Amino acid sequence: MDKPVWHESEAFWDAFQEYVFAPETVEKAPEQIEQTLSLLDLPSDGVVGDVPCGVGRHAVELAARGFRVTGVDATAAYLERAKERARERGVSERTEFVHEDMRAFSRPEEFDAILNLYTSFGYFEDRADDERTARNFHDSLRPGGTLLMSLTSKETLAGKFEQRTWGERDGTYFLEEHQITDDWSWMENRWIVVTEDETREFTVSHRLYSAFELTALLERVGFDDASVYGNLDGDPYDEGASHLVVVATR
Repeated sequence: MDKPVWHESEAFWDAFQEYVFAPETVEKAPEQIEQTLSLLDLPSDGVVGDVPCGVGRHAVELAARGFRVTGVDATAAYLERAKERARERGVSERTEFVHEDMRAFSRPEEFDAILNLYTSFGYFEDRADDERTARNFHDSLRPGGTLLMSLTSKETLAGKFEQRTWGERDGTYFLEEHQITDDWSWMENRWIVVTEDETREFTVSHRLYSAFELTALLERVGFDDASVYGNLDGDPYDEGASHLVVVATR
């Protein structure tokens, strides 16, 4: 049997869960949702899709503010964490968590907004899969609905690229090596987690988009009025941008 690609591997997401969703990352969710809502025009009882939702940090925060939320993720263990988080916050009745690949998830005209945050786009080697995912976003929005994406882009990465990075948490070390390939269209990463008992290594790769390339993709699948920002505060997308944030309307 072929080894699954990294984003389809439960072993990968399990190994790096405490690194990808470290406590300080989870704690940023309320502020990030406040920023996100300032860029959207949502009804108070709006329906929001969080795709992919990871451990539910944004989905649960949205539900706590009165929205109905569907979180979608391909990692079953993360969805269990998300459901537990929803129960702890008392918002289970306003949340739904769906175990599905975002290339396949589509609910025609279901949502007022869809969020795609934390550089969760461009995982797939086949560009057609990116386009399929973007079309699912478009088709799942109600007319006038809004997609908000936040990701590391070519422009923002160029100013802060490091070939090697590392971090430590509770005696576990996380090491990364990065390589830009294919004329700045693809990023190859070697991620290593080291504990007292073992060392585990994974190859993590994803496509890099510029602002122009991503907005052009969204326009091809039917989006209108794409606005580009340099962060969730809505600052200009210029040399000081920390992330590429795109807000596109169906």
